[in-house]
Amino acid sequence: MADTLNTPLRTALDGQLTPKFLATLNASGEPNCVPVITILPYHDGTLVFGEFLMQKTRANLGVCDTVSVAVLDDTFTGWSIKGRFRGFETRGERLDFVNTLPLLRYNAYTGARAAGTIEIIEVSSAISMSRHSVLSSYLRARAVAAFSSRNARRPCMPLQVAEKFRRMGAVRAAACRDRDGFPRAFPLLACVPAGNNRLVLCDPFTNAGLNGVAPGARMAVAVITREPIAYQVKGAYAGTRAGAALIELDACYSASPPLPGQRLDSAV
Repeated sequence: MADTLNTPLRTALDGQLTPKFLATLNASGEPNCVPVITILPYHDGTLVFGEFLMQKTRANLGVCDTVSVAVLDDTFTGWSIKGRFRGFETRGERLDFVNTLPLLRYNAYTGARAAGTIEIIEVSSAISMSRHSVLSSYLRARAVAAFSSRNARRPCMPLQVAEKFRRMGAVRAAACRDRDGFPRAFPLLACVPAGNNRLVLCDPFTNAGLNGVAPGARMAVAVITREPIAYQVKGAYAGTRAGAALIELDACYSASPPLPGQRLDSAV
């Protein structure tokens, strides 16, 4: 298989602390998007990752093999990768490879139980933002959020989740179902809460990622901080307001140990 990764993207994927997110779909096409820092390029042009506390992702991969990976490096350059999941290996070279990563070798919980392989189908063009454009996009998202705040009787985001989304230094990624049946995952830098049931997205990654996506489409958005603590929210794309995208939320989950996948919104 030919290697489809250009040098900047390969360098970003090789970074063991580079934010990387894996998007999958369930049987009805609902997207799921979680941080998977163990995603790495392999020598045959595929990607490998460690199966570690990812029950929902693993369940989705059992019914739908289309995946997408969002990557963001430390220069604010991001990519989206579409691929097909080619299975888990519970022993052998790939599992040994991912278990040598310090992230798993010295983990307090366990090493990876299996190594997953992704065949790369398509790599997007890179999108880059300057520090100035990151700041201006974030401030614009905050301004739109201030005028479109919505608090519902049943809050979706607990306070600790909303606080993570408000952090300028947090990294986010969103996912939806593309028209070709693949999930479409893309990184985000300007994505903030507007009340307890809505997110506002406003940056070049959003513009590219939501191109052609119709209002009502199901979406998942994940956030991870330096701690590292991660959460995932889900909802429906509600179109745009003042040039920013809105997502109406209806579910919220933990996306990091010790209880990944635990539902946190008041529906439970």
